Amino acid sequence: MPGPTYREIAQALGVSTATVSRALAGELGVSSEMAQRVRDTAASLGYRSNRAAKALRKQRADAIGLVISDVENPFFASVARAIEGVAAEHRHAVLLCNTDEDLDQESLYLDLMIGENVAGVIVAPSAQEIGPLEQLRSAGIPTVTLDRKVAGDPFDAVLVDHRLGARELVAHLVDHGHRQIAAVMGTTAATPSLERLAGCREAIADAASAQLTVIEGTMRQAVGVQGTFELGERLAIETLSQRDRPSAVFCANGLISLGVLRAVRRLGLRVPEDIAVVGFDDQPFFDLLDPPLTVAAQPVEDLGRAAADLLFDRLADSGQDVRSVILPPTIHVRRSCGCPAASASG
Repeated sequence: MPGPTYREIAQALGVSTATVSRALAGELGVSSEMAQRVRDTAASLGYRSNRAAKALRKQRADAIGLVISDVENPFFASVARAIEGVAAEHRHAVLLCNTDEDLDQESLYLDLMIGENVAGVIVAPSAQEIGPLEQLRSAGIPTVTLDRKVAGDPFDAVLVDHRLGARELVAHLVDHGHRQIAAVMGTTAATPSLERLAGCREAIADAASAQLTVIEGTMRQAVGVQGTFELGERLAIETLSQRDRPSAVFCANGLISLGVLRAVRRLGLRVPEDIAVVGFDDQPFFDLLDPPLTVAAQPVEDLGRAAADLLFDRLADSGQDVRSVILPPTIHVRRSCGCPAASASG
């Protein structure tokens, strides 16, 4: 059985995870009496010190933690690559953890980051509440939230203007004359999806007689490449099989877009003649599809670099004000929305 986490030891004693971390590491800042209490409680709960791991930590380069929700997702893979590049410039390694949108798993990994004594953490939180992230703040570990908001905005953050991108895509469909539009969201549990849905609704509110149908699954269904792809396909088949099907579809992310396109093909429909399709997120091959896909492209590399820059700025000056960087998406108009090839750009 695995031993207790720092958080479990801290809860048993009624102290912070930072106190537990310092006491077990033999660092200054904890009284000898408290340090002994921590060691005794940890031993009673089955904690065992890993001397080999400690020795390795003392010899390795400085490190930052990166906690993301889905390492298979091309978006997060590209962001991680950009973060790693900035970290390398600062001679830091990156410890990558994947939560699969599981709050308990996220909490365990954040506890691990405290135990590893990382210089700082970049995290795509699984929930809007500060919840598990409190342990990082208690431990004094500089933290940047990536792509997702946390209530109260207590950390440096780098975000994309999801609302703007979705609003412009749906407004473009409305300009093409579409009045029955479906938004295939996958899930709206995370803040990017909520913001994208809000943007869709704003565009519909500005249009005359337009209606938006929202279709979504659950967070657990929208994890992993295959799972998200199949969810998009399944939701699209359910919607497009109806007699009064919508004439256009907004897809919440790149994997959902691919699932929707396969559903359209399975149903014997044509894009954009029978159904117009637009999507949030871009991939290098989206302009090679037949027809090429109209998208709101996130500045993925800029997003990763901005998150890493914020973290290293915070490491250099811990007293600066909390900052948020909001990056705009770029609309690439291609033929899947109904625009002719001559006017498409991408």
